[in-house]
Amino acid sequence: HDALRKGTVPYMKFKGVLRSQKIELTEKENEILVEQFRTAADPNLIDYVTFNDEIEGIFTKKGLEKAPTERVEEFKVPSIIDPEDVLNDAEEKVLEDCLIRIGTECRNRRLLLKPFFQDKDKINCGVVTNSRFRSIFDFLKLYITEEEYKIINKRFVAKAPNEIKYTEFDNLLKTYSGDDQPF
Repeated sequence: HDALRKGTVPYMKFKGVLRSQKIELTEKENEILVEQFRTAADPNLIDYVTFNDEIEGIFTKKGLEKAPTERVEEFKVPSIIDPEDVLNDAEEKVLEDCLIRIGTECRNRRLLLKPFFQDKDKINCGVVTNSRFRSIFDFLKLYITEEEYKIINKRFVAKAPNEIKYTEFDNLLKTYSGDDQPF
């Protein structure tokens, strides 16, 4: 694609190479990439070397071939419980204990919470009010303390402060109830 190894290709060629590698991007994503890596000298050319360096930087450190003994920073896996890091360590521990307890109860009683939440979500947006969320737990006799409820509310708060993202909650709970595993 770049026979003379200039480090640039026309933007249509750049988009074509991405598509040939089965990297399907929307038109807006393509525009953002083209805008980000467009050369200053010619706006029709894309600096693919910089693009490759940035992509490689996601997975490893540049130049490790030349300095194989160099220390690489260890990747810290984001917490499954709190990927946005809105909870402190003590709250994460309380939430994890709560999810383990509720997940075990759901597994033992073969409960699926999502249909109950979906019944209360009339516009199908993945959000229910706090009172509906709490009433579903009370109805199913899945008792949570006030502290646990506040932490769940803090972690799964939707755009409005009185709403909870039940889809995120249910997806996380599935890992504790075993519903994320195929038969």
